[in-house]
Amino acid sequence: MQNYDVIVIGGGHAGVEAASASARRGAKTLLMTMAESDLGALSCNPSIGGPGKSQMVAEMSVLGGVMGRAADRAGIHWRTLNATHGAATQALRAQIDRNLYHDAIVDILSEHKNLDIKYEAVSDLDIKKKTVNNAYAAKSIVLTTGTFLHGVVTRGDEKISSGRLQDDGTYQAADKNISDVLRAAGFKILRLKTGTPARIYRDSINWDACEIQEPDSPHDWFDLGDENNNYHCPCYITHTNETTHNVIRENIKNAPMYNGDIVGTGPRYCPSLEDKVMRFPEHTSHHVFLEPEGYNSDIIYPNGISTSFGRDIQDKWIRTIPGLENARIARYGYAIEYDAIDARALNDKLQSKDLPYMFMAGQINGTSGYEEAAAQGLVAGANAAAYALGIDYLGLDRTNAMIGVLIDDITTLGVDEPYRMFTSRAEYRLNLRADNAIARLGEMGVRLGLLSADTYEKLYDKKRDIIAENDKFYAGYIARNEREIAAYKRDANMKIPTDFKYDNLPGLTNELIEKLNTVRPENIADLARIPGMTPAGIMVVLRKIKN
Repeated sequence: MQNYDVIVIGGGHAGVEAASASARRGAKTLLMTMAESDLGALSCNPSIGGPGKSQMVAEMSVLGGVMGRAADRAGIHWRTLNATHGAATQALRAQIDRNLYHDAIVDILSEHKNLDIKYEAVSDLDIKKKTVNNAYAAKSIVLTTGTFLHGVVTRGDEKISSGRLQDDGTYQAADKNISDVLRAAGFKILRLKTGTPARIYRDSINWDACEIQEPDSPHDWFDLGDENNNYHCPCYITHTNETTHNVIRENIKNAPMYNGDIVGTGPRYCPSLEDKVMRFPEHTSHHVFLEPEGYNSDIIYPNGISTSFGRDIQDKWIRTIPGLENARIARYGYAIEYDAIDARALNDKLQSKDLPYMFMAGQINGTSGYEEAAAQGLVAGANAAAYALGIDYLGLDRTNAMIGVLIDDITTLGVDEPYRMFTSRAEYRLNLRADNAIARLGEMGVRLGLLSADTYEKLYDKKRDIIAENDKFYAGYIARNEREIAAYKRDANMKIPTDFKYDNLPGLTNELIEKLNTVRPENIADLARIPGMTPAGIMVVLRKIKN
């Protein structure tokens, strides 16, 4: 039996960050995953960042995380989204070269001298004994299993037991054991669904029929930057049309999402094309973003048209899209169903309330997206090391980190669909900007051993002038935000009467009133965690209670 402080199961974005964070804190760590290709695999859209997501990447960077460093090395198309909007909603997004990103992840992980990586499936997990495969034992375990728990890939009539279709066209086997072990241990198991579009050969696209989208030049970086990265790759935009939509409507009975073949709940904010067409009949077209999978790759990712239709129907409607009339399909799209836990079984450290040596991160907690998974991985790994070594935990909350908003939402309210981060979910988003992450969390990162003092100084120097200018420009708003945060912390434990009436309170939308009447928060802290709840809404309820 080989003994470790921390064992991390799963080598995707959550697993990579968990293993790295645990190792950085001094824990003897084992990362277990099925294949070397799992490490940092961009299994869906090869991009990093975007609204709400780039803020979390910045927070990971100032806590010593891996994702920002790897993205800086592998980015091939950079844009600042919402550039004309306020600083709180601006977001950096980069198209990523799949192979360069994987290589960067492998290289960064090799820096950790107390991290072992084993490429083997988990055939036996004994939660009580804290052992894996009767060969490895640990003081704490982190589960980052992605879509592999009882994963089922569906494409039309095809159903394959798998957690992912790999780049070479083969399917990685699903795990048929771990979710049963978790269920037996008392965890509530959910069934969720996500999907991905077809991949198209670059040379089969008529680029003249598409709108070019050039990257920003110069551009910002997620981390310290990489002067050796001079890749420049344009993206393109085209659109679906009524012909596309008619093919989908005529064949909707063959869509697994509509004929009952798929029972898992999909992400509302990243719907399949068939969902878009059926749910929004007033829209006569939808954007299709044609994004390269690498600087020299011959494969294009058509962002915006994920699907569960069979191959024959995908062939039909894809070729109705301008520029794709002669498209050759490299890999067809598919949906995937998988098991997840109800994250309300975890505390804000992503630690099981009943089994304190168990930590969970990523899609197993009901989230969707690389950044959401990686952010949880960093927190879970840092805290698994804390449990194993008896050192301080990493504590993030709604007032100091976008990652804290994510964790608070899923562990307090749970999910009924795959959770995706948006800036609108954060009541104090003006304070939780990407550009001031080092000022908010950098010293914490150094104190907990997650970030070196040297890197802290470099990151702070890079952002010093920007922080000063942003804070000066938004001084009045920031001061009000800080007063609201102080009031939130002061009144967080105030009880809300069980018969409290939310109806007709000014400042609360009908949707929010419906949520409040359903959830019935016990105190102001719980109230503030309701997605969509604003500081103004909190003050309305506070005044009503006090009166």
